[in-house]
Amino acid sequence: MKKNLLIASLLVLFGFGAMAQQDNAISIGVKGGVNMPRMLYFKNMYLSSLPQATQFTPTGGLFVDIPLNDIIVIAPEVDYVQRGTGVSYQHISGTLVNYSMAVRYVDLRVPFEFRIPIKPYLQPFFQVGVAGGWRLGGNIHIDRTMPVFLEADIEVGDANMTKVYAGIFTGLGIRSLVTIGQRDFLFKIGASYHQGILDTYTALEKEEGVPAENVNAYHITGSRLPRGIEFYLSFGIPLKPRPDDACRTFSNDRYRRRGSGRGLFGF
Repeated sequence: MKKNLLIASLLVLFGFGAMAQQDNAISIGVKGGVNMPRMLYFKNMYLSSLPQATQFTPTGGLFVDIPLNDIIVIAPEVDYVQRGTGVSYQHISGTLVNYSMAVRYVDLRVPFEFRIPIKPYLQPFFQVGVAGGWRLGGNIHIDRTMPVFLEADIEVGDANMTKVYAGIFTGLGIRSLVTIGQRDFLFKIGASYHQGILDTYTALEKEEGVPAENVNAYHITGSRLPRGIEFYLSFGIPLKPRPDDACRTFSNDRYRRRGSGRGLFGF
């Protein structure tokens, strides 16, 4: 009896150990979602008070999920993201103004996830991280009614947007390690808030060295910092296969009951 209990205990411990080891395996995967970008203006209360339209833009990228222990995970990723804003308002002069900016970036992000490993398939996490981005391009559109009607599309470049983005972010989500067939898959769903920390106004804008075609949309004072909220779903595959342990092979019917007519315990 004691021998059987010892064997059963060892099998259970071995199974949980293998599960924890697999749960901490490095994974690679893809990420996709929706970004809701806006621009946040500092030191200019009038511009900050302008109503900004809610926008939805696609975002996505690649990531590597690296568990450092049972609690902390670092997950570097490379993402495509669009930042910008859209405002429509009536100037005090009576001029109607519509202004939008859409700037494309490639980001390198380093999030740290602090998870609660309730079950392999249920791991809520809190996330904090830093991000750096490089501007790929974009477009500024403006149309106004007075004093002279104007409608223009301006290509985003060094004259109206800095090349580099830097920011911080935080978020919440759920991790889930799911076995499908003979493979394990990592799923993550979450939401994060992103805040830029570097001014995106260029020296040319502040020194009025470029045509002020968008003067009715904003005046070049203070700082212009991007922000946004992202909702995403990630899918990854652990690089290390699940070990072929005793608990798993029992479930696959490799070891059979003696006298079942189907072989003796797989030997």
